[in-house]
Amino acid sequence: MKGGAFDLHRFGGDVLVYAAGQGLLLFFGFIQLLIIPKYLSIEDFGYWQLFMLYGGYVGILQLGFIEGIYIKWAGKELAQVGHEIKPAFRFLLLEQLIVIIPLGLLLYILLQPPFQWIGLMILIYAFIFNLALLFMFTAQAVRKFKLFTAVNVGKGLAFLILIILFFVSGYLNYHYVILASLTALFLALFALAFWFRRYLWGKMPCLSSLWAYGRENINIGIFVLLGNFVLVLFLTIDRLMVSSFFSIQEFAIYAFAVAVAMIIYTFVGAVSQVFFPYLSGVGRELRTKAYQLGKPAIILSWAAILGIYFPLTRLIEFYLPHFVASLPIMQILLGAVGFGSLIQILHVSFYMAYRKQRQYFVWGIAALALSATLNLLAIKVFGTLESVAIATLISFGVWYAINELSLRSVIEQSNRELGRALVILGSYLGAFWLASFLADWFIAQALIYIGSFCLVTSVFFRPEVRVLVSMSNRLRNWPRL
Repeated sequence: MKGGAFDLHRFGGDVLVYAAGQGLLLFFGFIQLLIIPKYLSIEDFGYWQLFMLYGGYVGILQLGFIEGIYIKWAGKELAQVGHEIKPAFRFLLLEQLIVIIPLGLLLYILLQPPFQWIGLMILIYAFIFNLALLFMFTAQAVRKFKLFTAVNVGKGLAFLILIILFFVSGYLNYHYVILASLTALFLALFALAFWFRRYLWGKMPCLSSLWAYGRENINIGIFVLLGNFVLVLFLTIDRLMVSSFFSIQEFAIYAFAVAVAMIIYTFVGAVSQVFFPYLSGVGRELRTKAYQLGKPAIILSWAAILGIYFPLTRLIEFYLPHFVASLPIMQILLGAVGFGSLIQILHVSFYMAYRKQRQYFVWGIAALALSATLNLLAIKVFGTLESVAIATLISFGVWYAINELSLRSVIEQSNRELGRALVILGSYLGAFWLASFLADWFIAQALIYIGSFCLVTSVFFRPEVRVLVSMSNRLRNWPRL
């Protein structure tokens, strides 16, 4: 990125590197899918998913400090920010100890087994995770995506190896799965600390200057944190509701459907983690072009990946028959991933790039309240897991529309363009559902969907596909400097 120009070649290369790493993680996740839900009891799988659910909230405990660092450092070189890594790490270490130790005592007093042990493990996870997150965000901000990818892949591989060892040894239950997760995360933290070790040593800053530094970054990042936390709550409110109103076995069924749907977010993350550091360093005109090209690229990628569902149904019916009840839930939730991908990659990045964190937070709270209301109504009126999934899909669609309208002034999109995008998303989703109803054999379903996908794409996205193909060819043929 030079002179405020968007380095498309470097961006594309970083996306490919990160996507390759995410592909490996997807493969590791597939192997885990063959072991964890197969050989854990449904109840144990439910407890493991509870740990995963509440572990997703632990980022709130760093109070926005890391987000503040990320916004300040995004797009810069490591040499420019290296001197700040030491005070950042030491402030975060002290802040985490101050927050987590009292919480641990409180959970120990208030909770009963097995939730007491799970709660304490979540706090240990929080401590390790937030320290690792500082290094991860630093690597993203300064565009060290090979390091970021290597650590992520190493963590995924370590977790898989531990799961296989526990399985072979006959000790596979939710306790050991949680311990394997903590161990893999600690190894990732150790690797990151080792890589950044030259920036961590030196004289300890005085507490007053350390506190001032921490407060400055918290003030910058607090609304980004709150906005991201709203996004996390939005992504998980359905599971919170299910865990509160349904049995642990029913929660396990719903959580399995979510886990499979979240596979697509593996690829979403490959773009979203790379997108913001590049977007933050360019001007308004290039940002608008990035949005206009990014939206069709994301929609097309999501719609293409939907085809994975059809062979996956056969695998689940054959290998995991006790999770067959998850299939209709999964089919609904995969639709929500399309809206969620656009929100996570485009909307969140643009809100941060234009420093509209408070606006993002306010609209996120409104969407979260709507989602909680719809989920609660679905539970009280219909009382089925499928109705909760439908409420979640509707909530995603509404939040997507709210964000589009909120960002209209910076993305230069008209109401007509918003309507067109909703029609396109609905067309792909309708084709996906229709393929499931028109045939019983998974290969026939896949063929029907592929034909429908090509038809919808040719009707709505022909010009955009030409541009994206041309851009892909330029990236492939563009020599590295």
